[in-house]
Amino acid sequence: MVLAVKTVNLRIGYLDEEEEKIQWAVRGVDLEIQEGESFCLVGESGSGKTTLANAIAGILPPHAVTQGKVYIFDKLVVDDSSRNYNGVRGRIVNYIPQNPGTSLNPFLTIEDHFYYVLRDLYKYDKSKSKSIAIETLSKVGLTSEILDYYPHELSGGMKQRVLIALALASNARIIVADEPTSSVDASLRAGILGLLSKLNKEYRVTLIIVTHDIKMTSAICNRTAVMYSGEIVEIGKTSIILQSPKHPYTRMLMECVPILGVEKPLKPLPGEPTRIFEDISWCSFRERCPYASVECKTTPSMIPVGDDESHFVKCWRFHEVA
Repeated sequence: MVLAVKTVNLRIGYLDEEEEKIQWAVRGVDLEIQEGESFCLVGESGSGKTTLANAIAGILPPHAVTQGKVYIFDKLVVDDSSRNYNGVRGRIVNYIPQNPGTSLNPFLTIEDHFYYVLRDLYKYDKSKSKSIAIETLSKVGLTSEILDYYPHELSGGMKQRVLIALALASNARIIVADEPTSSVDASLRAGILGLLSKLNKEYRVTLIIVTHDIKMTSAICNRTAVMYSGEIVEIGKTSIILQSPKHPYTRMLMECVPILGVEKPLKPLPGEPTRIFEDISWCSFRERCPYASVECKTTPSMIPVGDDESHFVKCWRFHEVA
């Protein structure tokens, strides 16, 4: 087993100027992602999933505070406050941003985008860059005709495919995609997910998807980690988590998502995610949890559940969640 990503007690925070304290977006995350795996980070806004993904992709802002360690294929890229992504960012790990419309330079043609990326990474000339662009665009279902187009001449789905092709052109072994279907029409979402799944299976690219839509994970991810207030509260095979969620937060996420063709009352999540400024000794979800009890005054550890050795939940009362 080759680990593509490993984090050890990772904490990431940002200074809150009003409170004059560090707000921790990621708190004590231990995570292992295997090479060739498709993995989803799920949670509502403020859960820490995007910050964790940014740490893997190497695009944390300079003012971010880091503690713990991050390894990318055995290379230590985060060692407490020290961060070094040289030779990793853009080459081994590539990032597909949430909004393709604002991620492409409106003054450059698609061919120029490939040229400048490949020139900076590998010193390729225009001829070599164009050849690679044509090859990778064909892999995502686009023809060479769009090389002369500017971003505004492309649809949202085409822009998303161009970004995926740019990530492939760099020969990245890990692709981090932030909400890859949020900016495209519902009719195009299945196509984008199918494309990412194809790249994962055919080219053995390790795929890390960030999403708030827990039901979407079934279409593409082998494993899923559910995040709340900077912690992973449940992790395991996607099929098992969707069939039998054990954390109350996971169950509540599923209950607030509509299913096409199924009539059911939607139950919105009450309240807001807890803002964490210091180490806490209680369950961060207890204020919103319908199962909260005296036990929840202490922080639960990751507990293995069921017969699947890869399924873990961070909840004292997981056995009551049905």
